Amino acid sequence: MIAFENLEVRYASAREPALKGLTLSLEPGIVGLLGPNGAGKSTLLKALLGLLTPSRGSGTVLGVALGAPEAAKLRARIGYMPEYDALIEDASAYEQVAFWGELSGLAPESARDRAHEVLYFVGLDEARYRPVSGYSTGMRQRVKLAQALVHSPELIFLDEPTNGLDPDGRRRMLDLVLRVHAELGTGVILASHLLGDVERVADQLVILDLGQIKAAGSMAGLRKILARRVELRFLDPLDAAQEAALTELGVVLEARNGLYDLELKEADPAGAFRWAEGRGATLVQVTPRHDRLDEVLLRALHPVVQGS
Repeated sequence: MIAFENLEVRYASAREPALKGLTLSLEPGIVGLLGPNGAGKSTLLKALLGLLTPSRGSGTVLGVALGAPEAAKLRARIGYMPEYDALIEDASAYEQVAFWGELSGLAPESARDRAHEVLYFVGLDEARYRPVSGYSTGMRQRVKLAQALVHSPELIFLDEPTNGLDPDGRRRMLDLVLRVHAELGTGVILASHLLGDVERVADQLVILDLGQIKAAGSMAGLRKILARRVELRFLDPLDAAQEAALTELGVVLEARNGLYDLELKEADPAGAFRWAEGRGATLVQVTPRHDRLDEVLLRALHPVVQGS
């Protein structure tokens, strides 16, 4: 779906590149592009859209090379929902989505037909003739999603699609994202700083920070990593030698009040009991921590150095 190698984007006024030598290949599906504000998520989306020219490196989107003469035609195959809207306040959602359909290359009649279809899809069919000035934040976000879908793209880029929404609005938007892929067969790149949003919908994850890829992979693969995360509880406090020997089991992530968080070398919690028996310690509880995807994000952004 998307591949790029050694991709660098530099703004003229900045000392450091906004994107620093990114290399990645993404399969079709829903990809979560996760990172804090300022990580470079929007810059990457704009580079993939052809709105920014890479200063170095190469890449392809749907088989089309970045910066190639065909890049303008590529945008007819891609939908883009920006983080901030630029809606025309006194125009209706229907008028705007139909207009955007024409800008995307549809004939006027086809654009009008598709505007009705996508506004129904996002749940705005009854409000489609009202000026957007009276819309709630959630409705405005759904107008933006509709304009991204109006020309039936193969791939859509969603930049912070739940921005400004309350919990119910976030749930509705994420449900729509799942439907876009499941019912329309459209690939999705969802950029967000909210782990919960990405975890709910994505089947692939890319963690970006300071213009660099910190981690990337399938959600299933990341959960295999998490399957090695355990919390150990001992009957009696470990002595200094026993604590130091915990590194034989894996990486000690945290120690507090007799509890030890570890990432085991092998996904075999029973090995912890064998280790304890050999070290003269009484291990009374091993608690899996594989439900903590937030730990992957935190460790990617702030790596733990063994022995530090």
